[in-house]
Amino acid sequence: MFGRVEFRGAERLLFEIPSNVNVEEKKHVICETEQGLEIGILLKVFPYEFEKVAGKIIRKATDDDMRLKKSNEIKERDAYEPSLRFIKENNLNIKLVDIHIHFDGQHITFYFISEKRIDFRNLVKQLASYFHARIQMKQIGVRDYARRLGGFGPCGQELCCKRFLNNFEAITLQALKDQGLSVTPQKVSGMCGRLMCCLMYEMDFYEEVYRKFPPLNSNVVTQLGEGKIVKVDIYNSLVVIQYNDVEENGGLITHTLEEFNKIKKKRWKFIPNLNKFKED
Repeated sequence: MFGRVEFRGAERLLFEIPSNVNVEEKKHVICETEQGLEIGILLKVFPYEFEKVAGKIIRKATDDDMRLKKSNEIKERDAYEPSLRFIKENNLNIKLVDIHIHFDGQHITFYFISEKRIDFRNLVKQLASYFHARIQMKQIGVRDYARRLGGFGPCGQELCCKRFLNNFEAITLQALKDQGLSVTPQKVSGMCGRLMCCLMYEMDFYEEVYRKFPPLNSNVVTQLGEGKIVKVDIYNSLVVIQYNDVEENGGLITHTLEEFNKIKKKRWKFIPNLNKFKED
């Protein structure tokens, strides 16, 4: 058996559940990771392994474990003031995002964002001396920052990255064009300032539907003559062609997709790797 466990900062990883370990979903568990023991919430149990396993669950959390977790959280809040002071003393241009004291209390991770690479060797020495613990500095991106911070999107729901997303997909402006959406940054950007993750949720649908239509800007020949595809409307199944030899309405004629498939003779399909259209 395997279980997805959520840790601090909405980090979700898959762990093996040994047959002799009795755990419950939505309850805290103790996990064995590369960095030592960690406490998290078991979100869901699976009968199969579907991604890289981060370690194994060794037992369910006890009352003592929960008290230790609470104690570490209090220490994390108290650690901010001295940590910010050390950062200022070293004149480091970084923004401290989060401080995580690991379950054993001997290892502390400092999460920060910065536009440049930072030499924080002296800072690490000061932090290790002050907190008497092993220090790790971890630089994260703005999308990870938004996930750790949390909040609500324009839809009114909690941010997807905070609520359920495990990995961030690369999102390009082509996704907006394929969906006919506005490229106005304020309308398509998330709290992190990047294109919203939800733009990719329906891309499989658009890619499947667009296969039924002739490529935009491709040259076609129908019973009415030669022309160019200037617009496709996937919602109403319409194809707009600008014909070379039609004078009325600037040569623009709108066909239903069914009608277009009946009257077309041949068309040229765009081949991305060749950067040109190829005759079908």
